[in-house]
Amino acid sequence: MALPAEIYAALNDRYPFSSAYEWDNSGWQVMSGREVERCLFALDPSPEALKRAIDQDAQLIVTHHPLILPSISAIDTTTVQGSIAKLLLVSDIGLLAAHTNADRQIDGISGALADLIGLEEQQILAPDEQGTFYKLVTFVPDNYTEVLRAGLGAAGAGVIGNYEECSFTIAGIGSYRPTSGARPLVGEVGQMEHVNEQRLEMLVPGAAVDQVIEALKLHHPYDEVAFDLFQTFGQGGALGSGVIGVLPEPAETMDVLASVKEVFGGIDLQVAGPEEGEVQLVAVAGGSTSNLLAVAAARGAQLFIGGDLKYHDIMDAAGSMVCVDAGHRATEQPGVARLADVVQRAAARNHWELEVEVFLEDAAVSRVF
Repeated sequence: MALPAEIYAALNDRYPFSSAYEWDNSGWQVMSGREVERCLFALDPSPEALKRAIDQDAQLIVTHHPLILPSISAIDTTTVQGSIAKLLLVSDIGLLAAHTNADRQIDGISGALADLIGLEEQQILAPDEQGTFYKLVTFVPDNYTEVLRAGLGAAGAGVIGNYEECSFTIAGIGSYRPTSGARPLVGEVGQMEHVNEQRLEMLVPGAAVDQVIEALKLHHPYDEVAFDLFQTFGQGGALGSGVIGVLPEPAETMDVLASVKEVFGGIDLQVAGPEEGEVQLVAVAGGSTSNLLAVAAARGAQLFIGGDLKYHDIMDAAGSMVCVDAGHRATEQPGVARLADVVQRAAARNHWELEVEVFLEDAAVSRVF
């Protein structure tokens, strides 16, 4: 079994909830204190997903889309949304949403789609301007370096691409004279002290600064923690929307479209743009992504795959690249499986006895007649 907080932490380590957009409500929708033996992952907090969770005696549901957004100030149980919230509370089932915090990471929702298509050399398609990063520099006694590095890493520091807990250390001598009221780890009040220390440096996303500083003070052994925080440059591509990458080999447009259709299980695809020629540079984005068509075209993409593409946006982009609308649900569903995989890996590392299920809901919102 796992505690709800442990599952939250596993997802937060990979997709920090603090990195969600301000308008979003990623994180807890309904909190339950029950230990989790079964966890259901779904795209939406829908009645069908909730019924499945109840039937399977799941204690927690993790969805991509939130149930509650900041614009909602009250729960009306006469609505579908309100009735779901009520049933979650009555059933004592927790609900956790990993929404734009997973959208903004290169290995998140769009990254899962890019992997499904088989893209290599992946990059963020549209880097966020607010993807500001800082370098944290602190000084820690030799014997506490590993504990502090792990604590800062758990709070979101030290992530560079597919690597975690990235840091740099250099040995030196720290000097100080404790004064009245000090509680020195080493030394005595009034006497000069010299300690073998490590200068520890780690990269920190702007959205995670507060929680990293809190972790620094929690895990550092000194009663007064010395640290510096420097804004860095050229790191803005770490957060953003969509993914752009290359197919292993150039291929004819119609062959690529046939492969894409097969990847999506044979669903109907809305396609516009050139039918002839080769494709290798491909942009993808999960969800409602019409706003990224122009970005993909500007970056030279020969094919764009997304959902909810608008007519005029397609017309503007279709002259230079193939535009594929696979639908909101189909483009985000691979990301749900990735969220489940993050928790499964954490369960294996921590020896949790946890059953994980990815719920594939039928198209309940719209159907093809």
